[in-house]
Amino acid sequence: MEILIEKKEFQIMSAEFRRIASRLLKTNMDDGMSNLRRFLGFIETNPLIWEFIETHNTKIFDMEKITKERTMREGYPIEPDKEYEISFIYQLLKYCSQHCNEYITICYWYGSSRKFQDMVDSFNDRVVHLLVSHIEVYLKGVWLDMGDDGRINISVTGGQVAIAQGQGTVNATQNNHYAEAQNLKELAEDFYKLIEALDIDKEDKEDTKEIIEVAVAEVISEKPKRSLVKHAIEKIEYAGKLGTGVDGLNTVGQQLVSMFQTFL
Repeated sequence: MEILIEKKEFQIMSAEFRRIASRLLKTNMDDGMSNLRRFLGFIETNPLIWEFIETHNTKIFDMEKITKERTMREGYPIEPDKEYEISFIYQLLKYCSQHCNEYITICYWYGSSRKFQDMVDSFNDRVVHLLVSHIEVYLKGVWLDMGDDGRINISVTGGQVAIAQGQGTVNATQNNHYAEAQNLKELAEDFYKLIEALDIDKEDKEDTKEIIEVAVAEVISEKPKRSLVKHAIEKIEYAGKLGTGVDGLNTVGQQLVSMFQTFL
């Protein structure tokens, strides 16, 4: 499938995805079903996002059985694997949209509170946010490959994304080697927590996190893009210079840089 898209159009689409995803992640319990259906409707009708979902939605789950047999205080058995997370969470949300009368039905017993709204908030934070993050990282990677100008022709075939820009083409291959980056991912999570103490804009912190997330996803591909990994290293080193007084930041940052450098 080929998708011809202007860079400005891509920006608008990405912003719309973030807006709709945010409505679901922050939903009031009573608005849960409408916000869920709005979210699913968007990702299922957007060719670029839907191709990404279809590519990674490779595992089949019996959601009726899983939801009915889940016991009190038991979370969903979501393994820390990219395809597993995308498959499970998408199918769970789809099942709810088709068979549940209320959004709380799939949110019960998440969190320590007995309040239904708190359960919804905890479920969204621990479950839905995983799927949203995978899509955001994917879109960020496409955006970084686009460059600064021109119309972009994105050809998507079975998980292979080819972005043609002018006379050149940049290829980004996604596969199922997610487990190989588990240590790197955990170290990155520690780094995210540490940079919260930096005296910089929230937007800059989020941008740093997104760049690192893209690099983590990139290094587990068959042919990691050196430019994306180098960009992440630059962000980490810059944060390290700003956070000389933040205990542990330089140590974790140096460990991250060392791990990323092995992929260059």
